[in-house]
Amino acid sequence: MSYTSLIHAPWRAEPDNDTSMPDAWCQASELLPRVDAWRVWLEEQPKGRWLLFEPDPAAFTAALLALWETGRSAVLASDDRDETMTHLTQQVDGRIQGAPPPAASTPPPPLAIDAQTEAVVLYTSGSTGEPAMHAKSFEQLANELNCHAELWPMEHHAVISQVSHQHIYGLLTGILRPLCHGIPFCGADSRYPEPMAARLGEARATNRQPLLVSSPPQLSRLPEHIDWQSSAPWQVLSSGAPLSRADARRCEQLFQAPVIEIYGSTETGGIAWRRQSQSAAWQPMPGVETRETDGLLELRSPFLPREYQPPGRWWPQQDRIETCTEGFRLLGRADRVAKVAGKRISLTAIEGHLTQLSQVEAAHCCDLDRRDGRIGVVVALPGDQAPWDHEVRRQLIRQMREQLSTLLEAVAIPRYWRFVERIPTNRQGKLDRAEIQRLFADLDNERSARWLGESTNGEGQCCITLEVPERLCYLEGHFTDFPLVPGVVLVQWAVEHARRSFNEPVEFRGVERLKFQKVVRPGQRLVLSLTRKADSIGFSYDSPQGRHAAGRIRLAAERLNG
Repeated sequence: MSYTSLIHAPWRAEPDNDTSMPDAWCQASELLPRVDAWRVWLEEQPKGRWLLFEPDPAAFTAALLALWETGRSAVLASDDRDETMTHLTQQVDGRIQGAPPPAASTPPPPLAIDAQTEAVVLYTSGSTGEPAMHAKSFEQLANELNCHAELWPMEHHAVISQVSHQHIYGLLTGILRPLCHGIPFCGADSRYPEPMAARLGEARATNRQPLLVSSPPQLSRLPEHIDWQSSAPWQVLSSGAPLSRADARRCEQLFQAPVIEIYGSTETGGIAWRRQSQSAAWQPMPGVETRETDGLLELRSPFLPREYQPPGRWWPQQDRIETCTEGFRLLGRADRVAKVAGKRISLTAIEGHLTQLSQVEAAHCCDLDRRDGRIGVVVALPGDQAPWDHEVRRQLIRQMREQLSTLLEAVAIPRYWRFVERIPTNRQGKLDRAEIQRLFADLDNERSARWLGESTNGEGQCCITLEVPERLCYLEGHFTDFPLVPGVVLVQWAVEHARRSFNEPVEFRGVERLKFQKVVRPGQRLVLSLTRKADSIGFSYDSPQGRHAAGRIRLAAERLNG
């Protein structure tokens, strides 16, 4: 099927004859009954802005199209946390969720799309962490989709997305682009490598060329035991943050397919693209003009609102660049500054100095807004270089502080250090502010372990890296000359983390097979492994010294019957 602009409702076009795909896939023609059922229901509802958060791609798309065809816009929440939904619910005219009720009548003809009207409202954390609203018209979305079609045309293709469609990148590439091309898109969760590999194989089996929409967090963790080349993607897109050169090269080797990065933001839309195997420089997207002024990027773009496009007007960005013959190179964000002891301290400069140290892969400094005014820093180290006990951690911090002392004033050297395997980011590769704050939560809670990151190993399994703070209140009197973490505290931590990681209440009626094999001391770094089953949650604590404790939490009857 040829490309149809978003303005002309491509989902209403006649489908191709060859449309058979496995159950995990979506096609516009199959969604139309759901769209029409929603339209009948919406006839009795208020107009305006409607809140939409739906992880399932098919259900999301049906609800989104129904809102558009009834003259409404969609407010896309970035997450479904209680505070987020409460905040947004107060700003909308309704919320669309779940499945549409059975249609009691035939819907009226869908409204034509007006290019100038509002299509979606997206929220970002903003530079201060406060939610920032960004409205997008149909014209803005269509202009960017037209640009993608010009750069990377598709016909006999299929789209697999590993990123959230609640954000602009996932919405454009994972949902709207396949609709405009009239091609299938994946309706099943493909975040993890094994399901993603299965979807690639299904696309190839139906003689379609799969486009993989991904981000640096997913691409940096691709396992090598999967035979990727037997069902390789046609192309890989990555956005949200720059992909490291090593990861870009590795992905192209594994997939034997081009890895294309898109640089942009919710506010600006796409700005530039690159393929690192050919050049590290970024090339502006068609129609986008860029220039460097005082070391910072300025742009003009058809993806901005019309009021942002007066003749001759350039829009400054907070990214430092260096122009070159192929385009420009990104040099990082403009300085972030914190005031410490009355002095302005460049957080960007501290991060730059830290990343010059041989063992440091990445660093992020943050103003913790504490009474002492001192700075916190998150340092990413290779897994085998993480400090696993108090003495090694103390020596590592002393070594880094000494190296920084030749470059920085004493007041600028971070006071609070967190060593992780990777800097926390969300599925779009953006810095996850909530998880950054969680890394330092133990400073205000003397009962909690220090959380240092979490990974999920499929449904019902997760591994959490923890560290025992030296100021943990449970160490007092247990024992004075040789402080140890009490066993009951380890069990309690397992319950608390299970509740949060599995996002459900965990009420237990006892502990079985409980074993304490090695003591846990202040400064000890541990991996807490949790496995959820129907009637219990298994847990274990491990470190390079071996297994420290393990057991099984028996769940309360209410949980079993729920």
